[in-house]
Amino acid sequence: MSETATVTRPDAVTYSNYLKLPELLALQVPLADGVDDELLFITVHQVQELWFGQLLRDLTDARDRMLEGDPRAARVRLVRAVSVTRALIAAIHPLRAMPPREFHAFRGVLGSSSGQQSAQYVEIAALCGADWVHGEYGRRTVAALAPRERERLRGRLAESTLWEGFVALLAKAGFAVGTREERWEAYARLAAGPLEGDPAEFAELAELAEALVDHDEVWTEWRACHALLVERQIGGRPGTGGSSGMAHLRASVYRRFYPELWEARDAGLPELPARCPMG
Repeated sequence: MSETATVTRPDAVTYSNYLKLPELLALQVPLADGVDDELLFITVHQVQELWFGQLLRDLTDARDRMLEGDPRAARVRLVRAVSVTRALIAAIHPLRAMPPREFHAFRGVLGSSSGQQSAQYVEIAALCGADWVHGEYGRRTVAALAPRERERLRGRLAESTLWEGFVALLAKAGFAVGTREERWEAYARLAAGPLEGDPAEFAELAELAEALVDHDEVWTEWRACHALLVERQIGGRPGTGGSSGMAHLRASVYRRFYPELWEARDAGLPELPARCPMG
């Protein structure tokens, strides 16, 4: 009987073989000799990638629920995605306890590797509908990936996005969505709160829009946390893999997945009253 078949028997399932702990722990292989903190560095980044995988599953499901016309189920998935991203932020924090001299003791073995080569991170951005993944950043990332990762990312770029799913829900609810200005009117109408006679789905769409903003905001926090950590470790020096280091990270902090929802907040605010002259 195969090992897989054996561990499916309830009496044969243990904590260790269910989680594949021997195999998992065997994947942590430091390259530098005698540098204890390299293992911490590896662990933190492996945990990030594990959470990225979970986020891709949850965000794909949220997208699919939107395309199926179910804003409530989509919001539930987005709420969990926000919680997972907060776990991502917390998982970075242990590296703050690593002195820069410890990082520089093994930095040389990182070679051409760089966080910019995280295929799953770019997949998340592509799935959300971020326009910057189609620009120079996306092209550089695709070029640096292994063939299997490159193929997976190209497939992701060809899929419908969360943003397209949200716009489809607006159209289904009867809103005009052909132009940015029309979509702004839809956001303002939802933000105004339910009026007598409004369909129940209007409130659900308003909550979903806020969940998208929450999701976008927590990613800004993640990028800011990452940028501060890198600045703490290398200052203004170039990053690994030929990246520009802090210049690149600073520029990325305020990237948005759903920029229209942020722009519409300014467009939908009432004009400030004229200031009364003093005296």
